[in-house]
Amino acid sequence: MKRDNRFRWALIIIFILASIYYLYPTFRYHAMDQTEKTDPLNADYVAELETQAIKRGLDLQGGVMLLYEINISAVIENLAINRDDDFVSLFNETVAVSQTSDQDFLTIFTGIAAERNIRLERYYDRDRRLDENNEIRTVLQFLQDEIDNGIRQALGILNNRINEFGVSEPDIHSQGAHRIVVALAGVDDIDRAKNLIGKTAQLSFKLLQPDPVVNELFDELDRVLKETRGDAPAADITPGDTTQPLQRSSDQSEISMSELLGQTDTSQAASEDTSTAVIADEFFGETPFRAMLFSVGDGSIRVIENNIPVIEALLEKPEVQAVIPPEAELMFGSEPYTFNEQNYYELFVMKKEAELMGDVITDTRVNIGQDIESAGRPYVLMEMNRQGTREWARITGANVQKRIAIVLDNRVVSAPVVSTRIPDGSSRITGGFTMEEAKDLAIILRVGAFTAPLDVIQESTVGPSLGADSVRKGTYSAMIGLIMVAIFMIIYYRMAGSIADLAVILNLIFVMAILAGFHATLTLPGIAGLILTIGMAVDANVLIFERIREELLTGKTIRAAIDSGYSRAFFTILDANVTTLITAIVLYQYGTGPIKGFALTLSIGIICSMFTAIVFTRVVFDLITTKWKLKALSI
Repeated sequence: MKRDNRFRWALIIIFILASIYYLYPTFRYHAMDQTEKTDPLNADYVAELETQAIKRGLDLQGGVMLLYEINISAVIENLAINRDDDFVSLFNETVAVSQTSDQDFLTIFTGIAAERNIRLERYYDRDRRLDENNEIRTVLQFLQDEIDNGIRQALGILNNRINEFGVSEPDIHSQGAHRIVVALAGVDDIDRAKNLIGKTAQLSFKLLQPDPVVNELFDELDRVLKETRGDAPAADITPGDTTQPLQRSSDQSEISMSELLGQTDTSQAASEDTSTAVIADEFFGETPFRAMLFSVGDGSIRVIENNIPVIEALLEKPEVQAVIPPEAELMFGSEPYTFNEQNYYELFVMKKEAELMGDVITDTRVNIGQDIESAGRPYVLMEMNRQGTREWARITGANVQKRIAIVLDNRVVSAPVVSTRIPDGSSRITGGFTMEEAKDLAIILRVGAFTAPLDVIQESTVGPSLGADSVRKGTYSAMIGLIMVAIFMIIYYRMAGSIADLAVILNLIFVMAILAGFHATLTLPGIAGLILTIGMAVDANVLIFERIREELLTGKTIRAAIDSGYSRAFFTILDANVTTLITAIVLYQYGTGPIKGFALTLSIGIICSMFTAIVFTRVVFDLITTKWKLKALSI
């Protein structure tokens, strides 16, 4: 009886056309030369092709491998609510011992505490040590749980940040108890990726100090510098009189740190920072600190980029620290103001204690300004939880027409003037961002900060030449394997072997098309999975062909032998492939990046090989036996 294969043929043709559609971007992208790819006129087209093409993993296209380690000492120190002399001594001794010991920091810490009979319970809050059953955990268990939670949180945050950063199929997994491996394939700007995924994102909202406090502080800083130089005390002059405007045409000079401090001894000067500062000559004699500051029309105080290292070094000196009020701190803005091709950063004097912390933020997103002031410029829209909304309404209501600094990692992102009370917890963060900078900030704020700090302890890069070599050798391996299998099948099974070879080629096309369709990443282990798939693709046909041979030996007709061979071999093929598929699924579920790449291509290859071996070869045999009256089957 003639089999109706119209549906099967339609299915095969649809699959082939779909494969061509999904594989075209990959072939087109890699067929383009570098000139075409870099042509500005082709930018959108090339970007679209690159998005749709099969992505290559770290081992094939290069990238960066980062090894992070959780900073256990910082976790233990940050969780302590009381840091008296005993705690400081215990902590410092633990740090010293850990540098020469193979034991982890927590074990050493608790061991030394036991030797000294120090009760750790007084340093770690009892309420925080309650578990989900309201039972009090020991300090050791509490600290261990916090370290473990830090690793889990870090894995989640890294995944979120990297996925939104746009790195295709990153490999992120824990290594041992306290380490995390991050492999980023195809990363061009490594520094940006490292900054994004490792940034602590400590966000806070701080009020700026009033002008009288700022003036008094600058007077004290001028006085200290003058006394250091051996000059007479400076007179009280307001910043408005002594801070030079950016448009000022007075003479300026570059002086070294040693000159600024009035050090003339060569050896002493040599030991100081070699940075130089740009100062206004006419202000330097009376107000040496203000001579490094500039003003703009809005009344803000700016510092030329070259002066920032000098000022930061000055602020670290004990004699300068002594005159800074304990409730105040100085901080620079994160974005420059450019004038005459020079970058200037705003200098803020703010209250040290934060009014609100960033953990109240529930969501952030990038929007484009629609009003007159911000039209076309990106900004970050920030939403707060109920507690944050209540506190934010109180803070903004009590400080109308005052500036509140939004501080991210010791840099002021923005310091807007509160125009009115904000009752709903929805606020904008503006700062002259580019779209990329706004997206980065939104990612960092949305996915949160690391409660357990991470340190990069190892960084390695894979160059594109090594990746190209891997691609070349992997391609050669696949081609050689395919050719050898094809030759064997033709020699051993003749015409039937040629049909099986066509099925193998079709199988590879389907696998690659599925990878392209799901934007999967091809890695070196993935290529190994493809090569294994070549052998497995003909394995099913080998079972079928042997069954057909056996049926022919019993005297059955060609059509009857083919029907019987496929039906009897089907369950054997199904069992073998299902067990292999289960193994591949387990590997994908519990394996790391390279193993997942192998498991993914193997799983897709198994499913496609069953279709090509059972459906495609069968309809080809039916076509041959129907169109030609064969007296013998070449098998």
